[in-house]
Amino acid sequence: MSKFVGLLLLLLITVAIAEYDHHPEHEKHGPCGKFSTQRMLTHKLRHCEKAARSIRAPVSSQCCKDLAKVSIPCLHAVFSSDAFKKVGVDPKIAITIPHRCHFAKP
Repeated sequence: MSKFVGLLLLLLITVAIAEYDHHPEHEKHGPCGKFSTQRMLTHKLRHCEKAARSIRAPVSSQCCKDLAKVSIPCLHAVFSSDAFKKVGVDPKIAITIPHRCHFAKP
């Protein structure tokens, strides 16, 4: 009986910790927090447009600074968004920008 109580207590603690670590504000707002992917593109990542159009274009230092402040899920959401494609940017090239900035954010 004491093993069962111990196991139940361990399970309850695990659930409590998982709920504590859960961030509901991210779920409400999406991968980029309170900003839409279009706003991220037009405001936060606007300096990356040239580098996202051509693999040979240099990545500006401002683009790299801006990328360092964006989460990986947000980057993927922006790079695969319709807004990103509408401005003539190639997502396959855009995904190389973090590597070209010399930090690993696939």
